[in-house]
Parts: sequence; C-alpha cells; structure tokens
Amino acid sequence: MKSFLYSTILIALLAAVGCTTKFDINAPAKDITVVYGLLNQADSTQYVKVTKAFLGESSAYVMAQDPSLSSWGDAITVKVDEIYNGNVLRTFTLQKTYVSNKDSGIFYSHNQEIYMFKPMPLLNSKNTYQISISNSTTGKVTGATTNLVYDFTIKEPTYNPINPQIGFVSSNGTYNTSGEVKWISSKNSKVFEPLFRFHYREVDKATLDTTGDKYIDWSLNSVKASTSTGNEELVATYNGESFYRNIQAKIPVNTAVDRIIGNVDFMISAGGDDLSIYIDLNSASGSIIQERPSYTNVTNGIGIFSCRYTKKYSYKLSSYSVTKLINGEYTSQLGFK
Repeated sequence: MKSFLYSTILIALLAAVGCTTKFDINAPAKDITVVYGLLNQADSTQYVKVTKAFLGESSAYVMAQDPSLSSWGDAITVKVDEIYNGNVLRTFTLQKTYVSNKDSGIFYSHNQEIYMFKPMPLLNSKNTYQISISNSTTGKVTGATTNLVYDFTIKEPTYNPINPQIGFVSSNGTYNTSGEVKWISSKNSKVFEPLFRFHYREVDKATLDTTGDKYIDWSLNSVKASTSTGNEELVATYNGESFYRNIQAKIPVNTAVDRIIGNVDFMISAGGDDLSIYIDLNSASGSIIQERPSYTNVTNGIGIFSCRYTKKYSYKLSSYSVTKLINGEYTSQLGFK
C-alpha cells in the first residue's frame, strides 16, 4: 500500500512538471555579501576578499567564470577598525586591488578583485579588529569581528641560532622513526598546521645558469588545542623516512641539472577559533550523510573573518641527512650535491 502511494505521488509530480514550460527552480534573488579574511599581525599587507552571491539561469560553473557576477563594483566601502578596550584606535579604509597569481579553479582565476590595507605600525595581537562593508546601493552594512593569535613557543625541534641543525637520519644511517615537534599554544589560537619546507636550487649543467630558490612542503597532521586560552603543550609526530619519500614524490628526475641543497624550515601556522570551526565544517566527511550545517561569523552576510599567525625557524640539514639525500634509495637519482 505504501509502495503504491509513493508511486502515485511521484507520477503526479512528474506530470505537473511536464505540463508546464515555466517551471523555475531559482528562488527570488537576494543581496548576499560574501567575506573571506584572515588577519596576520606579521604581515605588512592585509587582504580581504569581498564578493557577492549570484543567481542565474546558466550553469553555475559557467557563471563562476564571469567576474562581474560576483563583484559589487563601486557600490561598497570596506573599513577595518582597530579597537582596544572598547575604543577605536585606528580606522583603515581598504583599497580595491587585483591579484593574478591565483591557481585556476571553478571561479575565475586571473585578476581577482580583493581589498587590502597596509597598517603602519603593524597590527597588534592585543587589539580587536572589526570589519564593516557598507553598500551604497542596498543600504546594508555587513560586519564581523576577530581577535589576533598571540605569539607562541616552539619547543622542538630545538633551535640554536649559532648553528641551527636538524636531522632525519641517525649517525648509523637509519631513518629516525620517532620524530616529534612540540609547541605551546597561545591565546586566541585553536588549530595548528605544522610543516617542513625543503629549499633547493638547480644548476643547468650545460649553461651553468642557476635558478632562484625552489621549495617543496611536507605537511604533518594538523593539531587542535582543547581551548583557545593558550598555554597547552601540543605534539605532532613524524618518521624521517617520509621526509625523503616526499622529496622523491615532488621533485622530478632531471639529468640536465644539478641540485644544490638548501635549508629546511620548520613552520607552524596557527588559526583562530572561528577558523577552526569553519575548517571542521567544510572538511571532507567520512559519513554517508554529506550535508553539514553552514558556519559563518559574518553579520548580514556569509563567510569567515578570523586570524592566523605563522612562526618559522630555519635549519641546516645534518651531515648524515645530507648523505642520505645524495645517496639514499629515494633521492639518489635527483642530482643533489
């Protein structure tokens, strides 16, 4: 009986759709401002992406390639207030500019429209920052507020400024299997992305021309603090063999060049609480239920306005690690000298 009822309803719906040529799946258009910005007090230039949602009859993939559909043109004014103890210390009026170094994707990739400002002195982690986007066409004001991530302490790998070295291989030539990186979380930090960045240069054997700096990244597992209040010791582990496997996978064999070994950076990027929630809700799900609740901390709009901070130390590879890079089973064909 239930099967019959469901079939009857389905047939009725199909008939209703088939009897009209004016069936419209588009909802009434709304003016929705979209904001993406991560403030970093270590940066001399701050960038915020401000666009608008669009709706139309064409394929969304086709419309996403048209920059005019997601731009507010000259209708908006974007400002950021720097606030301490409830008082506005400075107000930055953001300038519209264009960037052309973005990778291609679903949305248009060349000459993307963004907004920027250059604070001098730099932003202060003790202050709060409030963005406001005023639309002269709609009269709507879109806003969001964020704190900044405080500086944090990296405990391991240890850093000796006189002779900073890091090793992925022990003195007997075997890979380190129990490597750890450790740090202490700071105020307003919640999610952390640790990685190693290996630098190198290439020398053309025929012309002896040398390239500028090249690098590849080896990301470790992300780590979350239990709170964003700080002073929590966090740990990520790694296997030294994976360092060389990553180099093998990302640097192609090229017999026409020699390669010069550079430094290895250890970097940790910390993100704020709102950014952590946003990442969690937008990451891939292992569940068969794919629909997730949307998250935004933007008022009268959607998106994310939060903070990040990256700390970096640079090291030289230990002599044992250099020998493995030159002669090891994973990288001996890459021409490192």
